[in-house]
Amino acid sequence: MARVSPAPPEKVAQVSDHNAQNAATIGETPAAKVRALWQFQTSPLFTPAERAALSLALAAGACPPSVTDEHFVELKKHYSEDAIVEIVAVIALLGWLNRWNITFATRIEESALTFAEKHLAPSGWTPGVHAKENV
Repeated sequence: MARVSPAPPEKVAQVSDHNAQNAATIGETPAAKVRALWQFQTSPLFTPAERAALSLALAAGACPPSVTDEHFVELKKHYSEDAIVEIVAVIALLGWLNRWNITFATRIEESALTFAEKHLAPSGWTPGVHAKENV
């Protein structure tokens, strides 16, 4: 579950809905875990390795980024150097996609919207500028 949108759910509607749906369908992540994503630090559904990756994602996605050496100390307990590079690459790519989609207010496809409304909305997710009526 290292593929997380780094900003709060209400800020990253386009990318978080697609990634949540992909995690559940392609990655076979249980829906309960997808719903608990924003509680990853305390939820028993997440491993220490996942918590390290998700903590880095939140810190890297902050503006300005708030990544510290401690993030990498934690990551190195669970991941190889190559895996850490891949995790950071995914975080960077999704951060770019977030900004792209917010700037252009791209419309969310129905399947991703339906999934997000069911599984992400209880944690504060909204379609924001990506809702049909806004495009």
